[in-house]
Amino acid sequence: MAYRTGASTEHDSQPHAAPGDATAPHPPPHRTLWAHIAVVAAVMSLVFYRFSETIADPDLWGHVTFGRVVWHSGAVSQPDPFSFVTAGHLWLNHEWLSEVIFYLAFAAMGPLGLILLKTAISLIVFGLLYYHLCRQGLPPLRAGLIVLAVVHFFLVSLITARTLFFSYPLFLVVLIMIRRLTRGETSWAWTLPPLFALWANLHPGFLAGIGVLGIWSFTELATRSLSGRRREIPHRPSARVILTVLTASALATTLNPFGLDLWRFLYRTATVPRPDITEWQPLALMTPYGLAYAAYVAVAAWGLLYSRRERPPALLAVLIVTIVLPLIAIRHTPLAALGIAALAGEHISDALGRASAAKSGRRPGDPGRIQVAATVLLLAGAGLLITLSVPHFSCIRLEPAIGGSYPARVIGLIKKSGVRGNLAIHFDWGEYAIYHLGPSVKVSVDGRRETAYPRAVYIENLNFMHGQGDWDALLKNHDTHLALVKSGSPTFNLMKLKPGWHLIYEDPLAGLFGRDGLAATEAIGRTAPPRLPYDGAGSCFP
Repeated sequence: MAYRTGASTEHDSQPHAAPGDATAPHPPPHRTLWAHIAVVAAVMSLVFYRFSETIADPDLWGHVTFGRVVWHSGAVSQPDPFSFVTAGHLWLNHEWLSEVIFYLAFAAMGPLGLILLKTAISLIVFGLLYYHLCRQGLPPLRAGLIVLAVVHFFLVSLITARTLFFSYPLFLVVLIMIRRLTRGETSWAWTLPPLFALWANLHPGFLAGIGVLGIWSFTELATRSLSGRRREIPHRPSARVILTVLTASALATTLNPFGLDLWRFLYRTATVPRPDITEWQPLALMTPYGLAYAAYVAVAAWGLLYSRRERPPALLAVLIVTIVLPLIAIRHTPLAALGIAALAGEHISDALGRASAAKSGRRPGDPGRIQVAATVLLLAGAGLLITLSVPHFSCIRLEPAIGGSYPARVIGLIKKSGVRGNLAIHFDWGEYAIYHLGPSVKVSVDGRRETAYPRAVYIENLNFMHGQGDWDALLKNHDTHLALVKSGSPTFNLMKLKPGWHLIYEDPLAGLFGRDGLAATEAIGRTAPPRLPYDGAGSCFP
Protein backbone atom coordinates (compact mmCIF):
# COMPACT_ATOMS: atom_id res chain seq x y z
CA MET A 1 0.00 0.00 0.00
CA ALA A 2 1.31 3.47 -0.83
CA TYR A 3 2.21 5.74 2.04
CA ARG A 4 -0.15 8.71 2.10
CA THR A 5 0.44 12.06 3.72
CA GLY A 6 -1.19 15.44 4.00
CA ALA A 7 -4.91 15.34 4.57
CA SER A 8 -5.02 11.65 5.38
CA THR A 9 -5.74 10.62 8.95
CA GLU A 10 -3.83 8.16 11.06
CA HIS A 11 -6.49 5.55 10.41
CA ASP A 12 -6.21 6.07 6.66
CA SER A 13 -2.69 4.69 6.80
CA GLN A 14 -3.95 1.32 8.00
CA PRO A 15 -3.40 -1.55 5.61
CA HIS A 16 -6.58 -3.13 4.24
CA ALA A 17 -8.08 -5.87 6.36
CA ALA A 18 -6.92 -9.35 5.64
CA PRO A 19 -9.48 -11.54 3.82
CA GLY A 20 -9.94 -13.68 6.93
CA ASP A 21 -11.02 -10.59 8.90
CA ALA A 22 -13.71 -9.51 6.44
CA THR A 23 -16.06 -12.34 7.31
CA ALA A 24 -15.58 -12.10 11.06
CA PRO A 25 -18.74 -10.97 12.89
CA HIS A 26 -18.52 -7.49 14.36
CA PRO A 27 -19.67 -7.04 17.96
CA PRO A 28 -22.28 -4.35 18.78
CA PRO A 29 -20.84 -0.81 19.12
CA HIS A 30 -21.64 -0.57 22.84
CA ARG A 31 -19.80 -3.82 23.49
CA THR A 32 -16.77 -2.58 21.55
CA LEU A 33 -16.79 0.68 23.54
CA TRP A 34 -16.86 -1.16 26.85
CA ALA A 35 -14.07 -3.45 25.70
CA HIS A 36 -11.96 -0.39 24.86
CA ILE A 37 -12.74 1.18 28.23
CA ALA A 38 -11.81 -2.07 29.95
CA VAL A 39 -8.40 -2.21 28.24
CA VAL A 40 -7.66 1.41 29.11
CA ALA A 41 -8.75 0.86 32.70
CA ALA A 42 -6.64 -2.29 33.04
CA VAL A 43 -3.49 -0.73 31.59
CA MET A 44 -3.75 2.57 33.46
CA SER A 45 -4.66 0.91 36.76
CA LEU A 46 -1.56 -1.28 36.47
CA VAL A 47 0.53 1.84 35.82
CA PHE A 48 -1.18 3.51 38.79
CA TYR A 49 -0.47 0.53 41.02
CA ARG A 50 3.16 0.01 40.03
CA PHE A 51 4.29 3.62 40.03
CA SER A 52 2.35 4.96 43.00
CA GLU A 53 4.68 2.82 45.10
CA THR A 54 7.70 5.01 45.84
CA ILE A 55 11.11 4.19 47.28
CA ALA A 56 13.51 6.89 48.50
CA ASP A 57 16.43 7.63 46.18
CA PRO A 58 19.77 9.08 47.41
CA ASP A 59 19.04 12.33 45.53
CA LEU A 60 15.51 12.89 46.84
CA TRP A 61 16.60 14.77 49.99
CA GLY A 62 18.77 17.01 47.82
CA HIS A 63 16.03 17.72 45.27
CA VAL A 64 13.71 19.04 48.00
CA THR A 65 16.48 21.01 49.74
CA PHE A 66 17.94 22.54 46.58
CA GLY A 67 14.49 23.46 45.30
CA ARG A 68 13.78 25.21 48.62
CA VAL A 69 16.99 27.24 48.33
CA VAL A 70 16.22 28.36 44.78
CA TRP A 71 12.59 29.17 45.62
CA HIS A 72 13.37 31.26 48.70
CA SER A 73 16.53 32.93 47.42
CA GLY A 74 15.15 33.68 43.97
CA ALA A 75 18.60 32.86 42.55
CA VAL A 76 19.50 29.84 40.44
CA SER A 77 23.15 30.57 39.78
CA GLN A 78 24.86 30.89 43.16
CA PRO A 79 27.86 29.59 45.14
CA ASP A 80 27.35 26.23 46.79
CA PRO A 81 26.18 26.68 50.42
CA PHE A 82 26.26 23.00 51.42
CA SER A 83 29.89 21.87 51.19
CA PHE A 84 33.12 22.94 52.90
CA VAL A 85 35.34 22.01 49.93
CA THR A 86 33.71 24.11 47.18
CA ALA A 87 34.78 27.64 48.12
CA GLY A 88 34.73 29.88 45.07
CA HIS A 89 33.19 27.19 42.84
CA LEU A 90 29.91 28.11 41.11
CA TRP A 91 27.13 25.59 41.56
CA LEU A 92 25.58 24.88 38.14
CA ASN A 93 22.16 23.53 39.03
CA HIS A 94 20.94 22.15 35.70
CA GLU A 95 17.78 20.69 37.28
CA TRP A 96 16.69 23.82 39.12
CA LEU A 97 13.12 23.97 37.80
CA SER A 98 12.47 20.28 38.52
CA GLU A 99 13.76 20.77 42.05
CA VAL A 100 11.56 23.81 42.61
CA ILE A 101 8.58 21.68 41.53
CA PHE A 102 9.69 18.94 43.94
CA TYR A 103 9.98 21.44 46.78
CA LEU A 104 6.58 23.02 46.10
CA ALA A 105 4.91 19.60 45.95
CA PHE A 106 6.58 18.60 49.23
CA ALA A 107 5.85 21.94 50.91
CA ALA A 108 2.19 21.71 49.94
CA MET A 109 1.44 18.07 50.80
CA GLY A 110 4.55 16.47 52.25
CA PRO A 111 5.62 13.09 50.84
CA LEU A 112 2.12 12.64 49.40
CA GLY A 113 2.76 15.56 47.05
CA LEU A 114 5.87 13.86 45.65
CA ILE A 115 4.05 10.53 45.25
CA LEU A 116 1.16 12.24 43.43
CA LEU A 117 3.60 14.09 41.18
CA LYS A 118 5.40 10.89 40.19
CA THR A 119 2.18 8.98 39.69
CA ALA A 120 0.75 11.75 37.51
CA ILE A 121 3.87 11.82 35.34
CA SER A 122 3.67 8.03 34.95
CA LEU A 123 0.02 8.17 33.89
CA ILE A 124 0.79 10.96 31.41
CA VAL A 125 3.66 9.00 29.83
CA PHE A 126 1.77 5.75 29.36
CA GLY A 127 -1.56 7.42 28.61
CA LEU A 128 0.08 9.50 25.87
CA LEU A 129 1.81 6.43 24.45
CA TYR A 130 -1.47 4.48 24.41
CA TYR A 131 -3.26 7.38 22.71
CA HIS A 132 -0.48 7.66 20.13
CA LEU A 133 -0.70 3.95 19.29
CA CYS A 134 -4.49 4.02 19.04
CA ARG A 135 -4.30 7.09 16.81
CA GLN A 136 -2.19 5.02 14.43
CA GLY A 137 -5.10 2.60 14.19
CA LEU A 138 -3.92 -0.10 16.60
CA PRO A 139 -6.71 -2.14 18.20
CA PRO A 140 -7.00 -1.35 21.91
CA LEU A 141 -5.74 -4.76 23.03
CA ARG A 142 -2.58 -4.59 20.93
CA ALA A 143 -1.92 -1.00 22.01
CA GLY A 144 -2.38 -2.06 25.62
CA LEU A 145 0.00 -5.00 25.29
CA ILE A 146 2.70 -2.78 23.78
CA VAL A 147 2.27 -0.25 26.61
CA LEU A 148 2.57 -3.04 29.17
CA ALA A 149 5.79 -4.19 27.53
CA VAL A 150 7.19 -0.67 27.93
CA VAL A 151 6.09 -0.55 31.58
CA HIS A 152 8.56 -3.36 32.35
CA PHE A 153 11.50 -1.15 31.41
CA PHE A 154 10.36 1.61 33.77
CA LEU A 155 10.08 -0.56 36.87
CA VAL A 156 13.50 0.56 38.10
CA SER A 157 13.49 4.22 37.08
CA LEU A 158 9.93 5.06 38.18
CA ILE A 159 10.02 3.26 41.52
CA THR A 160 11.84 6.35 42.83
CA ALA A 161 11.00 10.06 42.60
CA ARG A 162 13.74 11.63 40.46
CA THR A 163 13.96 14.70 38.27
CA LEU A 164 14.77 12.36 35.38
CA PHE A 165 11.09 11.48 35.04
CA PHE A 166 10.31 14.91 33.55
CA SER A 167 12.32 13.86 30.48
CA TYR A 168 10.11 10.86 29.72
CA PRO A 169 6.91 12.62 28.54
CA LEU A 170 8.92 15.32 26.76
CA PHE A 171 11.02 12.74 24.88
CA LEU A 172 7.83 10.93 23.86
CA VAL A 173 6.30 14.18 22.60
CA VAL A 174 9.36 14.77 20.40
CA LEU A 175 9.06 11.25 18.96
CA ILE A 176 5.38 11.79 18.20
CA MET A 177 6.09 15.16 16.63
CA ILE A 178 8.77 13.86 14.26
CA ARG A 179 6.47 11.06 13.18
CA ARG A 180 3.76 13.61 12.42
CA LEU A 181 6.26 15.78 10.57
CA THR A 182 7.12 12.77 8.45
CA ARG A 183 3.43 12.53 7.53
CA GLY A 184 3.30 16.22 6.67
CA GLU A 185 1.49 17.39 9.80
CA THR A 186 3.39 20.61 10.49
CA SER A 187 0.84 22.59 12.50
CA TRP A 188 2.24 21.45 15.86
CA ALA A 189 5.90 21.59 14.86
CA TRP A 190 6.24 25.14 16.22
CA THR A 191 5.54 23.89 19.75
CA LEU A 192 8.95 22.18 19.75
CA PRO A 193 11.08 25.28 20.49
CA PRO A 194 9.12 26.27 23.64
CA LEU A 195 9.09 22.61 24.67
CA PHE A 196 12.90 22.51 24.49
CA ALA A 197 13.17 25.81 26.36
CA LEU A 198 11.15 24.28 29.20
CA TRP A 199 13.03 20.97 29.04
CA ALA A 200 16.47 22.63 29.27
CA ASN A 201 15.48 24.04 32.66
CA LEU A 202 13.98 20.79 33.91
CA HIS A 203 16.60 18.17 33.11
CA PRO A 204 19.65 17.65 30.84
CA GLY A 205 17.74 14.84 29.13
CA PHE A 206 16.84 17.48 26.55
CA LEU A 207 20.05 16.42 24.81
CA ALA A 208 18.35 13.15 23.83
CA GLY A 209 15.42 15.09 22.40
CA ILE A 210 17.62 17.44 20.37
CA GLY A 211 19.62 14.42 19.24
CA VAL A 212 16.67 12.52 17.77
CA LEU A 213 15.24 15.70 16.23
CA GLY A 214 18.61 16.40 14.59
CA ILE A 215 19.00 12.81 13.35
CA TRP A 216 15.50 12.85 11.87
CA SER A 217 16.03 16.26 10.22
CA PHE A 218 19.34 15.44 8.54
CA THR A 219 18.27 11.95 7.48
CA GLU A 220 15.04 13.30 6.01
CA LEU A 221 16.92 15.96 4.02
CA ALA A 222 19.64 13.52 2.97
CA THR A 223 17.06 11.00 1.76
CA ARG A 224 15.40 13.63 -0.38
CA SER A 225 18.73 14.72 -1.80
CA LEU A 226 19.87 11.18 -2.63
CA SER A 227 16.56 10.36 -4.28
CA GLY A 228 16.88 13.40 -6.52
CA ARG A 229 13.81 15.13 -5.06
CA ARG A 230 15.40 18.49 -4.43
CA ARG A 231 12.16 20.42 -4.92
CA GLU A 232 9.52 20.68 -2.27
CA ILE A 233 7.39 17.55 -1.85
CA PRO A 234 3.62 18.07 -1.60
CA HIS A 235 2.18 17.44 1.87
CA ARG A 236 5.65 17.14 3.40
CA PRO A 237 7.48 19.79 5.45
CA SER A 238 9.85 21.86 3.35
CA ALA A 239 13.59 21.85 3.98
CA ARG A 240 13.25 25.41 5.27
CA VAL A 241 10.61 24.38 7.82
CA ILE A 242 12.69 21.41 8.99
CA LEU A 243 15.87 23.44 9.43
CA THR A 244 14.02 26.34 11.05
CA VAL A 245 12.34 24.08 13.64
CA LEU A 246 15.63 22.33 14.39
CA THR A 247 17.59 25.57 14.72
CA ALA A 248 14.92 27.28 16.82
CA SER A 249 14.70 24.24 19.11
CA ALA A 250 18.47 24.15 19.63
CA LEU A 251 18.61 27.89 20.33
CA ALA A 252 15.69 27.59 22.75
CA THR A 253 17.78 25.35 24.99
CA THR A 254 20.06 28.33 25.72
CA LEU A 255 17.13 30.08 27.44
CA ASN A 256 18.28 28.97 30.87
CA PRO A 257 20.08 30.75 33.74
CA PHE A 258 23.47 29.54 32.45
CA GLY A 259 23.04 30.17 28.71
CA LEU A 260 25.64 28.47 26.52
CA ASP A 261 27.62 27.50 29.62
CA LEU A 262 25.04 24.74 30.18
CA TRP A 263 25.94 23.21 26.80
CA ARG A 264 29.66 23.48 27.54
CA PHE A 265 29.17 21.86 30.92
CA LEU A 266 27.03 19.02 29.58
CA TYR A 267 29.56 18.35 26.81
CA ARG A 268 32.33 18.01 29.39
CA THR A 269 30.32 15.73 31.64
CA ALA A 270 29.03 13.58 28.76
CA THR A 271 32.58 12.75 27.73
CA VAL A 272 33.80 11.83 31.23
CA PRO A 273 33.55 8.14 32.27
CA ARG A 274 31.54 7.39 35.42
CA PRO A 275 32.67 3.95 36.58
CA ASP A 276 31.49 4.69 40.12
CA ILE A 277 27.80 5.03 39.12
CA THR A 278 26.01 1.83 38.08
CA GLU A 279 23.28 3.42 35.98
CA TRP A 280 25.88 5.05 33.72
CA GLN A 281 27.32 1.67 32.76
CA PRO A 282 26.26 -0.09 29.53
CA LEU A 283 23.32 -2.47 29.69
CA ALA A 284 24.54 -6.02 30.30
CA LEU A 285 22.59 -8.15 27.84
CA MET A 286 23.25 -11.44 29.67
CA THR A 287 21.07 -10.41 32.62
CA PRO A 288 17.28 -10.83 33.03
CA TYR A 289 16.81 -7.11 32.30
CA GLY A 290 19.18 -7.24 29.33
CA LEU A 291 17.59 -10.37 27.90
CA ALA A 292 14.14 -8.80 28.21
CA TYR A 293 15.38 -5.77 26.29
CA ALA A 294 16.96 -7.98 23.61
CA ALA A 295 13.65 -9.85 23.22
CA TYR A 296 11.79 -6.53 22.95
CA VAL A 297 14.14 -5.36 20.21
CA ALA A 298 13.76 -8.71 18.42
CA VAL A 299 9.96 -8.34 18.41
CA ALA A 300 10.32 -4.83 16.98
CA ALA A 301 12.66 -6.14 14.26
CA TRP A 302 10.17 -8.89 13.43
CA GLY A 303 7.40 -6.31 13.20
CA LEU A 304 9.42 -4.08 10.89
CA LEU A 305 10.26 -7.07 8.69
CA TYR A 306 6.70 -8.35 8.26
CA SER A 307 4.75 -5.09 8.46
CA ARG A 308 2.95 -3.84 5.35
CA ARG A 309 3.29 -0.24 6.44
CA GLU A 310 5.70 2.32 5.06
CA ARG A 311 9.10 2.56 6.76
CA PRO A 312 10.39 6.12 6.26
CA PRO A 313 14.22 6.12 6.39
CA ALA A 314 14.36 9.11 8.74
CA LEU A 315 12.19 7.36 11.33
CA LEU A 316 14.21 4.16 10.95
CA ALA A 317 17.39 6.15 11.65
CA VAL A 318 15.89 7.55 14.86
CA LEU A 319 14.67 4.10 15.85
CA ILE A 320 18.11 2.54 15.38
CA VAL A 321 19.77 5.25 17.47
CA THR A 322 17.26 4.87 20.30
CA ILE A 323 17.76 1.09 20.29
CA VAL A 324 21.51 1.61 20.77
CA LEU A 325 21.14 4.05 23.69
CA PRO A 326 21.07 1.41 26.49
CA LEU A 327 24.37 0.03 25.21
CA ILE A 328 25.86 3.40 26.17
CA ALA A 329 24.20 3.68 29.59
CA ILE A 330 21.56 1.54 31.26
CA ARG A 331 19.69 4.67 32.42
CA HIS A 332 18.72 5.26 28.76
CA THR A 333 16.74 2.00 28.56
CA PRO A 334 13.35 3.63 29.36
CA LEU A 335 13.92 6.19 26.59
CA ALA A 336 14.76 3.37 24.18
CA ALA A 337 11.63 1.45 25.20
CA LEU A 338 9.51 4.53 24.49
CA GLY A 339 11.24 5.05 21.14
CA ILE A 340 10.65 1.46 20.03
CA ALA A 341 6.97 1.57 21.02
CA ALA A 342 6.31 4.97 19.44
CA LEU A 343 8.09 4.26 16.16
CA ALA A 344 7.80 0.48 15.73
CA GLY A 345 4.55 -0.19 17.60
CA GLU A 346 2.41 0.15 14.47
CA HIS A 347 4.64 -2.34 12.64
CA ILE A 348 4.49 -4.86 15.49
CA SER A 349 0.70 -4.58 15.47
CA ASP A 350 0.45 -4.99 11.70
CA ALA A 351 2.66 -8.08 11.79
CA LEU A 352 0.52 -9.51 14.60
CA GLY A 353 -2.58 -8.75 12.54
CA ARG A 354 -1.21 -10.71 9.61
CA ALA A 355 -0.32 -13.63 11.85
CA SER A 356 -3.73 -13.69 13.54
CA ALA A 357 -5.57 -13.39 10.21
CA ALA A 358 -3.90 -16.58 9.04
CA LYS A 359 -5.44 -18.41 12.01
CA SER A 360 -8.82 -16.67 12.00
CA GLY A 361 -10.63 -19.81 10.90
CA ARG A 362 -9.69 -21.70 14.06
CA ARG A 363 -11.22 -19.48 16.76
CA PRO A 364 -13.10 -21.64 19.30
CA GLY A 365 -16.08 -20.56 21.34
CA ASP A 366 -18.46 -17.61 21.06
CA PRO A 367 -16.42 -14.40 20.45
CA GLY A 368 -19.19 -12.25 21.91
CA ARG A 369 -19.31 -14.09 25.22
CA ILE A 370 -15.53 -14.22 25.42
CA GLN A 371 -15.34 -10.45 24.90
CA VAL A 372 -17.97 -9.79 27.57
CA ALA A 373 -16.19 -12.05 30.06
CA ALA A 374 -12.82 -10.45 29.30
CA THR A 375 -14.31 -6.96 29.70
CA VAL A 376 -15.76 -7.81 33.10
CA LEU A 377 -12.51 -9.39 34.28
CA LEU A 378 -10.43 -6.43 33.13
CA LEU A 379 -12.71 -3.90 34.84
CA ALA A 380 -12.73 -5.95 38.04
CA GLY A 381 -8.95 -6.26 37.93
CA ALA A 382 -8.62 -2.50 37.42
CA GLY A 383 -10.77 -1.83 40.48
CA LEU A 384 -8.71 -4.25 42.55
CA LEU A 385 -5.41 -2.66 41.49
CA ILE A 386 -6.64 0.83 42.35
CA THR A 387 -7.78 -0.40 45.76
CA LEU A 388 -4.42 -2.06 46.40
CA SER A 389 -2.67 1.20 45.44
CA VAL A 390 -4.16 3.21 48.31
CA PRO A 391 -1.50 2.25 50.91
CA HIS A 392 1.25 3.40 48.54
CA PHE A 393 0.31 7.02 49.15
CA SER A 394 1.04 6.89 52.88
CA CYS A 395 4.83 6.74 52.73
CA ILE A 396 7.99 7.05 50.63
CA ARG A 397 9.81 4.06 52.07
CA LEU A 398 13.50 3.74 52.84
CA GLU A 399 14.21 0.30 51.41
CA PRO A 400 17.88 -0.76 51.63
CA ALA A 401 17.43 -3.60 49.11
CA ILE A 402 16.15 -1.21 46.42
CA GLY A 403 16.97 2.42 47.14
CA GLY A 404 20.06 1.93 49.29
CA SER A 405 20.85 2.20 52.99
CA TYR A 406 21.05 5.52 54.81
CA PRO A 407 22.89 6.13 58.12
CA ALA A 408 19.74 7.26 59.91
CA ARG A 409 20.95 6.55 63.45
CA VAL A 410 24.36 8.21 63.20
CA ILE A 411 22.96 11.24 61.34
CA GLY A 412 20.34 11.47 64.08
CA LEU A 413 23.16 11.31 66.64
CA ILE A 414 25.03 14.21 65.04
CA LYS A 415 21.82 16.24 64.84
CA LYS A 416 20.93 15.47 68.46
CA SER A 417 24.37 16.60 69.64
CA GLY A 418 23.80 20.04 68.07
CA VAL A 419 27.37 20.32 66.77
CA ARG A 420 28.56 22.42 63.86
CA GLY A 421 31.38 21.28 61.62
CA ASN A 422 32.66 19.76 58.39
CA LEU A 423 31.85 16.14 57.60
CA ALA A 424 33.71 13.87 55.17
CA ILE A 425 31.02 11.51 53.92
CA HIS A 426 30.20 8.74 51.47
CA PHE A 427 28.91 9.92 48.08
CA ASP A 428 25.48 8.25 48.45
CA TRP A 429 24.85 9.77 51.88
CA GLY A 430 25.72 13.40 51.12
CA GLU A 431 22.26 14.71 50.30
CA TYR A 432 20.68 12.78 53.16
CA ALA A 433 23.10 14.59 55.49
CA ILE A 434 22.51 17.96 53.80
CA TYR A 435 18.75 17.68 54.42
CA HIS A 436 19.03 16.63 58.07
CA LEU A 437 22.16 18.49 59.23
CA GLY A 438 22.56 21.54 57.02
CA PRO A 439 23.50 24.30 57.26
CA SER A 440 25.20 23.59 60.62
CA VAL A 441 27.14 20.66 59.19
CA LYS A 442 28.65 20.87 55.71
CA VAL A 443 29.61 17.82 53.65
CA SER A 444 32.59 16.86 51.51
CA VAL A 445 30.57 15.45 48.59
CA ASP A 446 27.04 14.60 47.47
CA GLY A 447 25.16 13.47 44.40
CA ARG A 448 25.57 16.76 42.55
CA ARG A 449 29.05 15.61 41.51
CA GLU A 450 30.59 17.90 38.88
CA THR A 451 27.73 20.43 39.02
CA ALA A 452 29.08 21.61 42.39
CA TYR A 453 32.51 20.02 42.92
CA PRO A 454 35.80 20.69 41.10
CA ARG A 455 37.16 17.51 39.57
CA ALA A 456 40.25 17.46 41.82
CA VAL A 457 38.06 17.62 44.93
CA TYR A 458 35.76 14.92 43.57
CA ILE A 459 38.75 12.62 43.00
CA GLU A 460 39.87 13.26 46.59
CA ASN A 461 36.44 12.14 47.76
CA LEU A 462 36.52 9.00 45.60
CA ASN A 463 39.95 8.06 46.94
CA PHE A 464 38.75 8.60 50.51
CA MET A 465 35.54 6.65 49.93
CA HIS A 466 37.38 3.63 48.50
CA GLY A 467 40.48 3.88 50.67
CA GLN A 468 42.82 4.00 47.69
CA GLY A 469 45.80 6.06 46.55
CA ASP A 470 46.26 9.26 48.55
CA TRP A 471 43.18 8.28 50.51
CA ASP A 472 43.54 10.82 53.35
CA ALA A 473 44.10 13.88 51.14
CA LEU A 474 40.55 14.94 51.96
CA LEU A 475 41.50 15.04 55.63
CA LYS A 476 44.88 16.74 55.11
CA ASN A 477 43.96 19.36 52.49
CA HIS A 478 40.71 20.60 54.02
CA ASP A 479 39.36 21.64 57.40
CA THR A 480 37.67 18.28 58.03
CA HIS A 481 36.29 17.73 61.54
CA LEU A 482 34.30 14.48 61.24
CA ALA A 483 34.34 11.47 58.90
CA LEU A 484 31.42 9.13 58.25
CA VAL A 485 32.40 5.94 56.43
CA LYS A 486 30.96 2.48 55.78
CA SER A 487 31.69 -0.02 58.53
CA GLY A 488 34.19 -2.67 57.53
CA SER A 489 35.32 -0.80 54.43
CA PRO A 490 39.02 -0.21 53.65
CA THR A 491 38.55 3.42 54.68
CA PHE A 492 37.04 2.36 58.00
CA ASN A 493 40.08 0.22 58.78
CA LEU A 494 42.48 2.94 57.67
CA MET A 495 40.71 5.54 59.82
CA LYS A 496 41.12 3.33 62.90
CA LEU A 497 44.88 3.52 62.32
CA LYS A 498 44.95 7.23 61.45
CA PRO A 499 46.82 9.33 64.09
CA GLY A 500 44.80 12.24 65.44
CA TRP A 501 41.44 10.57 64.80
CA HIS A 502 39.35 8.17 66.83
CA LEU A 503 36.09 6.22 66.46
CA ILE A 504 33.15 7.94 68.15
CA TYR A 505 30.29 5.68 67.06
CA GLU A 506 29.84 2.45 65.08
CA ASP A 507 26.90 0.36 63.88
CA PRO A 508 26.63 -2.37 61.19
CA LEU A 509 26.31 0.26 58.44
CA ALA A 510 28.48 3.24 59.37
CA GLY A 511 31.30 4.40 61.57
CA LEU A 512 31.75 8.01 62.70
CA PHE A 513 35.26 9.29 63.39
CA GLY A 514 36.21 12.61 64.97
CA ARG A 515 39.40 14.62 64.99
CA ASP A 516 41.07 14.53 68.43
CA GLY A 517 40.68 17.58 70.65
CA LEU A 518 37.68 19.15 68.91
CA ALA A 519 34.59 20.25 70.84
CA ALA A 520 32.38 18.60 68.23
CA THR A 521 34.06 15.24 68.77
CA GLU A 522 33.59 15.45 72.52
CA ALA A 523 29.96 16.64 72.24
CA ILE A 524 28.97 13.71 70.02
CA GLY A 525 30.76 11.29 72.35
CA ARG A 526 28.61 12.51 75.25
CA THR A 527 25.35 12.15 73.30
CA ALA A 528 23.23 8.98 73.39
CA PRO A 529 22.29 7.64 69.94
CA PRO A 530 18.61 8.09 69.03
CA ARG A 531 16.30 5.10 68.71
CA LEU A 532 16.26 4.88 64.93
CA PRO A 533 16.96 2.00 62.52
CA TYR A 534 20.69 2.22 61.84
CA ASP A 535 20.10 1.92 58.07
CA GLY A 536 16.70 3.64 57.92
CA ALA A 537 14.95 0.37 57.00
CA GLY A 538 11.20 0.52 57.53
CA SER A 539 11.09 4.29 58.03
CA CYS A 540 9.61 6.89 55.70
CA PHE A 541 11.03 9.91 53.90
CA PRO A 542 12.26 12.39 55.03
